[in-house]
Amino acid sequence: MITDSQLQLFVRTLGQHKHVKRGAITRFEGAPGDVPADVVRLLDQVGGWRYGDLRFTETSDLQKQRDRWSSLVDDFEAARSDVWNHAFWNRAWYPLATSSIEVYAFDPIGCFGGAPNQVVCFDVKGDDKWIVFPSMAVFLSALIDGFESDPKVDALVAAKTWAHANKSCVDIKLPQLPEEQRSPQRFDAGIGAWRVMRHPDGRSWAVRERRDGYELRIGEGEDAILRRRSHAEPSAEIRRLIREQKAEGFVAS
Repeated sequence: MITDSQLQLFVRTLGQHKHVKRGAITRFEGAPGDVPADVVRLLDQVGGWRYGDLRFTETSDLQKQRDRWSSLVDDFEAARSDVWNHAFWNRAWYPLATSSIEVYAFDPIGCFGGAPNQVVCFDVKGDDKWIVFPSMAVFLSALIDGFESDPKVDALVAAKTWAHANKSCVDIKLPQLPEEQRSPQRFDAGIGAWRVMRHPDGRSWAVRERRDGYELRIGEGEDAILRRRSHAEPSAEIRRLIREQKAEGFVAS
């Protein structure tokens, strides 16, 4: 969760930028828990503010925009539409800010092998990737740096440049084939395949890598136990776990 001090710094930095047009203060009127807390906290402060043609979503318009995007992706996935860039949207997301080119969205479920509460950016004018910030806090840090940078440089470009340079975001490619773009599995990019191992006594064990760690699956079918672990170096940790399983008599399946 973003801290009050970081949120205040972001609002102050944004408000002091000469190219930002501040809007009226908005307040979320839904019930607590209807929308993720960080989304409400951010948009209650800057909803309706503009930078160029980028507009932060007003809380009163949040569900309307979300429904519009979900309707577009419904049509695309059902092949009623061929507008391929609608494949970028996930129905679980919340639109934070939108321009004629880009959308910034809050991801509460952790797509692309990441942790819940990421921020995702995508270009609706022809780019072929998502840019994923691992948390709202990292996203705001990038924007703060971008809006504090050289005023001659586009602040959003500067923010993404800072994030890439500091390894604070990753690029995830959109699949190229239309059937892959329409598949829900497009949001599994960044998740490795299961590496399955079996023991002569019938036991089964599997592991797969995620961007933020790994998942274990013990057993199979409906009785399988799934465990998710965070780790800074998931590839190295998975190699270690596999060595341990081999030492106990498991073999790759």
